Amino acid sequence: HSSMQSIVLLDDLVTKLTEKVADLTISFADTKADMRNLKTSVEEEIADLKTSVEEEIADFKTSVEEDMADLKATPREVMIVSGEEQPGETRCARVCAGTTGRGTTTWNDVSSHGVKLSVDISKCGFVKVPTVTTSVEGKSAQWRATGLAAVYTTTTTSFIMWVEGLQHSPQSGNAESWGWNVEWVAVGYIC
Repeated sequence: HSSMQSIVLLDDLVTKLTEKVADLTISFADTKADMRNLKTSVEEEIADLKTSVEEEIADFKTSVEEDMADLKATPREVMIVSGEEQPGETRCARVCAGTTGRGTTTWNDVSSHGVKLSVDISKCGFVKVPTVTTSVEGKSAQWRATGLAAVYTTTTTSFIMWVEGLQHSPQSGNAESWGWNVEWVAVGYIC
């Protein structure tokens, strides 16, 4: 009788194991189907995203092209009618202005009653020698000096000014104590 019970128990075990294997097979098949569905869903989302990005890029490109057309059609407010070198392209004209700064300008003594200053204009980005107009601003005595608008040795990155005092010498720190500084406007080409 015990061998019969063993056979029945063994048969029950085989049945349960078969059911578990069947359940696992179904579960595996369901997981595989879920993975296929997920893959399809992700592929669709990627395709939609790609289409959306391509549309946005196309819209941006169209917008840039329209802006460039508008820019080309816009009349230039800067016109250089003559200069030190051959003219550049009209679209490359630039007005650049600056100051050497009140209280920060250091003049160098030269000649018997004069001072000299090199002015950096490199941040303007000129590729051809610009036309430079200057003025000396300050608290005192600049109205009595000569050379206030005289520009020397202009390059694409700098120019030099020489100023001489007629009745009062700007030397020995006087130009600094009077607050002399150069205010300038340069017009030239950046391409």
